[in-house]
Formats: sequence, structure tokens, C-alpha cells
Amino acid sequence: MEYAIRTENLVKKYGNDFTALDGVSLQIRKGEVVGYVGPNGAGKTTTIKILTGLIKPNSGRAYVNGIDVAASPREALRTIGALIEVPGVYDYLTPREMLTYFGRVYRMSGDEIDRRIKETLELVKLSDWEQKKIGTFSTGMQRRLTIAKAILHKPDNLILDEPVLGLDPQGIRDVRELIRQFRNGGMTVFLSSHLLGEVAEVCNTVIFLNKGKVISSDSIEGISHGLERGVVDVKFLKSLSQEEIEKLRAIELVRSVDVKDAAARLHYDGKPASSVQILKRLVSSNFEVVSYNVESAGLEDYYVSVMGEEKGAN
Repeated sequence: MEYAIRTENLVKKYGNDFTALDGVSLQIRKGEVVGYVGPNGAGKTTTIKILTGLIKPNSGRAYVNGIDVAASPREALRTIGALIEVPGVYDYLTPREMLTYFGRVYRMSGDEIDRRIKETLELVKLSDWEQKKIGTFSTGMQRRLTIAKAILHKPDNLILDEPVLGLDPQGIRDVRELIRQFRNGGMTVFLSSHLLGEVAEVCNTVIFLNKGKVISSDSIEGISHGLERGVVDVKFLKSLSQEEIEKLRAIELVRSVDVKDAAARLHYDGKPASSVQILKRLVSSNFEVVSYNVESAGLEDYYVSVMGEEKGAN
């Protein structure tokens, strides 16, 4: 199978002390929308910079549409559109002027540039602003414009690094809708984000990265339905003492505990019988329970779980 994006054992070191990537291997099928998530410093942006030819790995290979990025960067980059680390825009230009410049960089013909400017600005809902100075745009409008720039040359693959960073709710909603349109059009989208709710909304698959290593990968459906995981939100009459927190953690069916003042979130296997037993243990241990709310685990809970397991393993 030919993958849209594939990496083999990527290793990237900065100096002698810091390893940003430690053997990262990815396989992303054509037409997938894949979320790449992990804490700050996990190596997400480093991976993206390697895929887009901005830096080279110390070892390993990165391929886009089967093309080795390091060996044939110009050929590989023709298939990629990218938004990396919220790039700046040229305030003194109009969208038409800015996109015309980049169309020439992509070596597009004049007619093709004109046609694609119309198409992309319509797609990102900026047609009425084609001749306005970019410096007058809101942050959300500027972000939509940079996405228009990324897709101007009709790439097969779109790589986005924190595409909704700093946006207000309306801006986030606009970018989310764009990604859905790209997915429906068959484009491969690889996006890094720390906003798990957004990843769950638009992605087919999620890859979890921590300390330069892939620690888990699954489909959204697999995370939601294939794993027996659940959470219970408990409110107590008063804030818990350290001794009481330890008693919570000692309950056999509880996998992990997050405590804030008089509230606790208990992670368990998701089975109804287990939630009943946990409640019985709380009552028999003389906890003063005000409310007990059972929820199905979502992507955020799975993230906390896998990152916690990784931390414990080190």
C-alpha cells in the first residue's frame, strides 16, 4: 500500500542533551484526517518540520506520496500544503497580492493563479476581502487566509501545526468546517493540536506522542467504543485530605484519580458493575458523597490515561 505520509524510525537530536524524536514511525493512508497529539515538547512540530523539508533528521526517513523528502524535497513539496507555527502574514498586502506572489513561487501560470485565488478565497469565505489590506483582518480571517495559501496549488496532503491556536470560538468553528470540507474532498490532512475536542470533531485517527515516541494510535471509533474505559465524577461534602485521596486511589477498581478540592474524577474500566462497586466502596469507607455522575470516557480521558501509563513506565 502506498501511504500519503510515512516515516521510518525518525530520530532528531538537538545538541547532545535533547532528543526531540526517538524512532518515530508513522503510516497515514490517503484521504485520512489524522490528529497528532501530545504535550508541549513531545516532538510534534519537529515531525512536521521534517515532513515539510525545513529540517533533516539525524536518522530515519520521511516519505510523502512515496517520495523521500530529504532526497527529493522539491518533488515531495509539490504534493504538500502546510501551515506551521502560525506564520505571519504581510499586513501591507491584499489577499490577491499575497496569493499571486505564492502562486508564482509554485510556478503556476497566470490564468491558473487567477482561477485558484477565486476558488480558495471562496472556500475560506474571504471573497469579499480580496482587495482589502490583510492588516485589517481579524486573527481568524488571517488564519483562513494562510490556509488558502496552503491549498493554492491543490496539494494532495495538508499539514497543519496547531491550526486553531489563538482563535476565538467563531474562528475555531470556521477552521473546523474547512477541515471537514477537505476530508470530504478526499484530501489527506495531518494536524497537530493540543485541543482534544477539536481533534475528536474532525479526525478519523489519532496518534499520541510523548517524549519523542509514539505511545498509542487508534481510530476515534476505536477509542470511543473499542476500549472499556469510563469515568465517574464525584462531589464530596468537603475538600479531601491527603489521607482520603490515598484511600480513593486504593480502591481496587479505580485506575487513576484526579482531585480538585471537594471533587474527584475516578477512571475505571467502564463496566456498569464496576461503577456500582466503586460507589459501595465510597459509602462503606465513610466518604460523604454529595453527587455521583457516571460518564463514558472520551478522547481527553483516553489521553490522560495513556500519558499517565507512559509516565509510570519511565
